[in-house]
Amino acid sequence: MIKVAIAYNKETGEIYEHFGHAETFAVYEYGDTVDNCRKKLIDVSDKHGHQAMADLMKKEEIMAVMSQNMGPEAKALLLSYGIVPVAGYCGDADTAADMLVTGQLPVIGEEAGACSGGCGGCGGGCSGCGSDDSKDGGCGCGCGC
Repeated sequence: MIKVAIAYNKETGEIYEHFGHAETFAVYEYGDTVDNCRKKLIDVSDKHGHQAMADLMKKEEIMAVMSQNMGPEAKALLLSYGIVPVAGYCGDADTAADMLVTGQLPVIGEEAGACSGGCGGCGGGCSGCGSDDSKDGGCGCGCGC
């Protein structure tokens, strides 16, 4: 069984902006195939900060965690628990979870920046992007462009 968690926006069904500020995580438990998946939502509105979130992921036996943004402290905490941090992606959480477990999620290099891959390069596909002019403070998708 493979278990992944995604910071989740309940209103849109999309990947939430930031790991430590999420109010909900979608946990996906995969069996033999992608079609054999159970999804449950965990309310984390009573938890605050990276440590509380990382501790919850460890308790839930999560193998990988995804959010649009994730700072170095959060990544280090997850890695210390043997959990793979995945950041820099926008869009539908269910699709992203399936792509992650099947190895179809494109790899984003650190040097490329968060928006260069999963968010379509600031305006090239992120469902949350407003402007693709990154020199005035960002594209608006929360990816840090």
